[in-house]
Amino acid sequence: MKNILILTFITFSLSSFGQQMTFENWNKQSESNIRLLPKYGDIEKTEKQKKSDKEFKKDVMKSFKTKNEASNHMIDIGFKYFYKGDIKTAMYRFNQAYLLDNNNSNIYWGYGAIYMSFDKFDLSRKQYEEGLKLDPRNDNILIDYGTTYLGEFYTYFEIDSIKAIDYLDKAIEKLSKAYSFNPKNTNSSYKLSICYLYKNDCSKANKYLNESEELGNPNITVAYKNELKEKCRHNKMDCSTLKTGKFEIYDETSGLTKIERTEKFQIEENIKIGYKLKLKVTWIKDCTYQLQPIQDLLNPENKDLSKMIVTSEITKITDKGYIQVSSSNIDPTKVKTELTKVK
Repeated sequence: MKNILILTFITFSLSSFGQQMTFENWNKQSESNIRLLPKYGDIEKTEKQKKSDKEFKKDVMKSFKTKNEASNHMIDIGFKYFYKGDIKTAMYRFNQAYLLDNNNSNIYWGYGAIYMSFDKFDLSRKQYEEGLKLDPRNDNILIDYGTTYLGEFYTYFEIDSIKAIDYLDKAIEKLSKAYSFNPKNTNSSYKLSICYLYKNDCSKANKYLNESEELGNPNITVAYKNELKEKCRHNKMDCSTLKTGKFEIYDETSGLTKIERTEKFQIEENIKIGYKLKLKVTWIKDCTYQLQPIQDLLNPENKDLSKMIVTSEITKITDKGYIQVSSSNIDPTKVKTELTKVK
């Protein structure tokens, strides 16, 4: 699965560049070369530089009707250099696009890509935020904004599942927004397919892949299609209807526990034992989720919440609800319980 993610990150295809320059070197060079800084670092230019900029704009505008058209042309050239691995020249062109039309949101799409090539996701997001202030519906910016969270997800994939899933949810949020603004942009549908495969939602993963294919996305890899087919062939149990709703657990010792679950949170209440908790819900697989206490609803001032993280795997869907097997990070003992879904 890791390789799939890497193959689909266009902005992570610059391994040759990464071997030539580090981010530290980039910053060092930018100290004496303001052309490597977004918007030239907002640094006051010399009279000679201002004169050169004026002559450049006058010369370029001979070939274009509007500033925006000329600016977008420079951005296109910048991305061509970017994909070749010549990021310095790409940044020069993005800055020239800024000179031509500083209200063009696509400039920040280019700036963000530069930082993403160094895996500096926070810096990328700052640029994307600037671009979205100019055009909140810029789907290209939103797609790469979502891609930064996919990069974070990949970083934490094997070391912190809860944090990884949180980043994956953020990626889906940005990509879904891009998709809603422009469903014909094949990069949003393709990356949504990848996100949902990681979420073990085969239905949505296939849906978005089919859409991206039908629109002719040239970046879809055979490796990804095979991985999706292989993984979803064995995914027979659909737990999607159990991810939200009201449930009950009853046993003679504890009595009745009432559960109300949304996409991100779960409220549990047991009158006999005397507790009412709000827990964070994190689905780490299609039929496996984790619960972490975040608030004592009977005693909101209580800051001494349990550090326990309970992992529950749904093993069987019944006519009344489902059966799950649970364990925790504190006690590996597996406990089997049956939950009834309240209609």
